[in-house]
Amino acid sequence: MAGRSLRVFDAFPKTEEQHEKKSTKGGVSTILIYIFAIFIAWSEFGSYFGGFVGERYVVDGDVKETVSINMDLFVNIPCKWITVNVRDQTMDRKLASEELNFEEMPFFIPFDVRINDIAEIITPQLDEILGEAIPAEFREKLDTRMYYDENDPETYNNLPDFNGCHIFGSLPVNRVAGELQITAKGYGYADRERTPMDQIKFNHVINEFSFGDFYPYIDNPLDKSAKFDLETPKTAYSYDLSVIPTTFRKLGTEVNTFQYSVAEYHYKGKDSPVPRSGRVPGIFFDYNFESLSIIVSDSRLNFIQFIIRLIAILSFALYIASWIFTLGDLLIVAIKGPKWSLRYQPDEQSRGLLE
Repeated sequence: MAGRSLRVFDAFPKTEEQHEKKSTKGGVSTILIYIFAIFIAWSEFGSYFGGFVGERYVVDGDVKETVSINMDLFVNIPCKWITVNVRDQTMDRKLASEELNFEEMPFFIPFDVRINDIAEIITPQLDEILGEAIPAEFREKLDTRMYYDENDPETYNNLPDFNGCHIFGSLPVNRVAGELQITAKGYGYADRERTPMDQIKFNHVINEFSFGDFYPYIDNPLDKSAKFDLETPKTAYSYDLSVIPTTFRKLGTEVNTFQYSVAEYHYKGKDSPVPRSGRVPGIFFDYNFESLSIIVSDSRLNFIQFIIRLIAILSFALYIASWIFTLGDLLIVAIKGPKWSLRYQPDEQSRGLLE
């Protein structure tokens, strides 16, 4: 006996095969749990490779003295009667008419423009911004009358009414609170000429109004909006803008732009060019730059953090699933009896004489 070697040793007793019975219901539940675990793992892998978008507010540390206002407007007044000024809280006044482009045009409202309404303000998605952040510049102004020969009687008789003005361009302003003022000559500021009363009509279309670099494909709240009022054309339209710097970052790409919210007010003067509010007829953009900025970035966990997160989620999911399975089995046994157990099904051979 002493010379014999120990070939098999099992310190843990096992249930004999004749007393074991496999449960089909338990196998199905196990397969469902594994499928659920695979789905969670697949979702986590997708979020790991796709990243997640995070937004945070920080104090704006970017020191800039000037910011560009990009504008493209149709105004229902001939260009010769329009003056554009910028006045800010430093009491600096800029004659913006010298830096913008003015084109004579027959005033009209494009078909895809919202009339007397402003678009719902929605923060654009990160991928949308990166896809539409294509920088551009405004073209040079054109002499629209050059397309019509005024010396030709037939052309002269069919000459359109140039009752509007196309104002467009990028205007650098001080990065402080200020107001962009579009008024009629002789009203608001002294001028050698004074606009006739019958020419004061400030119906207008805003094709583009943005701050910072000019990205024409990024939508802004005032883009493609119009104000039109036949009954009270001598109206002062005031837009109150709260401008906040916004940075979009993804995979090394960074886009710096500005978002803004807008509130609008109307001051109507039916008989007088100066309403009771003291506002002269015109279009006014009051803007204020916020001290906070928004950073929208695409972030990803590093691989070690991802593995730890995946293991923790799967472990918790399997733990909860096992408890649900156990409690469900106990509930079924309590209601319908042992033969409906998901874990154990009694064998016919194990029954006693009285069963």
